[in-house]
Amino acid sequence: MKKRIFSLLLIFLSFGPCIYADTIHGKITSVTTVEDDSSSSASLPVRLEDNWGILLGEQREFLRGVEIQIGLPEEVSIYGGTYAVFVYGKVNPQPDINRSSYQGSLLFFKVIEERRRLFIQLPLESAAGFSGAPDTYIHKTPLGEADFPLVFAVMPIMKGIPEQAAKALFHAEVHPLFRNVGKLFISLPGGENSSADIKVFVDEKALDFAAGGILLEPGIRKVRLEKPGYAPLNATVGIDRGKTAVMEAVFLRKESTLQINAPAGTRAFLDGQAVNPETSGIPVESGEHTLSMKLGDYQINKRFTVEPGKNYSVSVYLDILINEE
Repeated sequence: MKKRIFSLLLIFLSFGPCIYADTIHGKITSVTTVEDDSSSSASLPVRLEDNWGILLGEQREFLRGVEIQIGLPEEVSIYGGTYAVFVYGKVNPQPDINRSSYQGSLLFFKVIEERRRLFIQLPLESAAGFSGAPDTYIHKTPLGEADFPLVFAVMPIMKGIPEQAAKALFHAEVHPLFRNVGKLFISLPGGENSSADIKVFVDEKALDFAAGGILLEPGIRKVRLEKPGYAPLNATVGIDRGKTAVMEAVFLRKESTLQINAPAGTRAFLDGQAVNPETSGIPVESGEHTLSMKLGDYQINKRFTVEPGKNYSVSVYLDILINEE
């Protein structure tokens, strides 16, 4: 009875975040960094008072929270109310497996109940969209960048626990929780192509080009890129939650052509170079050009501008002019 009273008293005094920094003792068994593209940690054994560090990476556009998953041993059901998970924030110095003493503030603790597994979810910035199951605890106050690094540990909440209870072996994992979006990043190699006039269509829906990437729901997406004067690019891209898919955008210029319609015997010169006016679709580069046409002793010159991907037709014809005297 005395042990149980002491346990309840300790819970009452420890509930809620601490105003003052606590000293955290114990070895760091693992350190996990959570950010975009990070994977879940391996499942590792954790003994009482072992510490696990959690760092927050710089890239976290997709990240919505952190989940601590703890596999519970048989001792939890035998010694009910004996253990709790303690989570500390603002840990200093940064958790390191070679250090065993830290300062930090207790964010909360969760008494472990008689279940096979415990999930602790820590929302970042907002708790919107989090819904807990009976074996899941969701921290009501979202964490910010200033709350990291974190350290969590499983510790007894009463003194003088039996030796078997003190030797209990837990298993823990740390998972990044991602928003239900991925990113499409359109890469323009060499920066040769301006993005200002690129049109993006995803599943036939027009979207704005974004230099940092376009957020999309996961799935297989049909992407089409259009740029004036260039052939359209089509691709099928798989978008995974919390991942970035890269689409290389190497545009090929559309060929411009020149079609000449002139009387037989006409000689044609494009920028001073002879061309065959009877050729169908003479290739011509974009820009300023001069076309010269000669028929007998008669010559006419014409300057014109070619735009990429457009075809041009030139007609030369003779006319009869009758003047009355």
